[in-house]
Amino acid sequence: MRTSKVRKKTHNESNKIYNKSWQAIIFILPGLILAVAFIFYPMLKNIQISFSDYDIISGKLTFTGLDNFKALFTESQQRFFTAYRNNILYAVVVTPITLFLGLIIAVAINSIKKFSTTFKVIYYLPVITSWIIAGLVFKYLFNPGIQGPINYLLVNVLHITSTPINWLKTEWGGNISIWILGIWKNIGYAMLLYLAAIQGINKSYYEVAAIEGATGFQKLKNVTIPLIKPTTFFLTIQLLIGSFNVFLQVLVLTGGDPRGKTSVLQYLLYTRTFKLYKFGEGAAIGLITAISILIVTLILNKKMKVDY
Repeated sequence: MRTSKVRKKTHNESNKIYNKSWQAIIFILPGLILAVAFIFYPMLKNIQISFSDYDIISGKLTFTGLDNFKALFTESQQRFFTAYRNNILYAVVVTPITLFLGLIIAVAINSIKKFSTTFKVIYYLPVITSWIIAGLVFKYLFNPGIQGPINYLLVNVLHITSTPINWLKTEWGGNISIWILGIWKNIGYAMLLYLAAIQGINKSYYEVAAIEGATGFQKLKNVTIPLIKPTTFFLTIQLLIGSFNVFLQVLVLTGGDPRGKTSVLQYLLYTRTFKLYKFGEGAAIGLITAISILIVTLILNKKMKVDY
């Protein structure tokens, strides 16, 4: 009798688990189908094309091994290495400056009593501004002639140089313009996340620091910065990934000129794929970009050792 009851109880529990599993599968299935259709399949197809010669008209794929990668690495003008260098420089310059300015602005806004919402809106406006519109504004600001506001300021107001600088048609002038645009667009995003993190810190930490005679800078260094480390890690990852996806600012500001010296990986992918119709090389650039982002993320995850 007792054995029969145990079997019945076990059977009922198995049925409950079975029903819950089906309910879970029904909820997961739509998302899984979309992920397979729009993420995993394109990813695997990109890997396949990167090792092939792809004819988009016939849809024919001919396996070529590493030929697409060799073509990128051995090109006489070394456009791939220049683009890769520019991505790294963008990450090295834009990421720390954006984090620093975003943190400073967040601390400043958190410390004021009035108009904090107004300042939040002002600093966040660039984030929601279209890259194309922002790029066109920056193209006007960095106009190579004396009528360009930046050149006018440098030549006629500050007298730093006697002749206007051709910002967008020189290697470093173009890169600096792209970096400044990237920093301007991302500061508001960093500011908002830092502000949320700072406002989530328990006030008792600051009260204890004040009792011990800590200055404002010491509170920032020893309390705020360590406690917002997860936010810094998240922002660093986001900005580094964004650094490998730079495209629109290059397209609008410089078009990769002069001779690809301001190009980046995504712009090179665009030109190889949609202008030269070298789909295999474009897919190879995409694969290299994905691997680079993965490596950077793993290294940062290990080095920063964030405990959530």
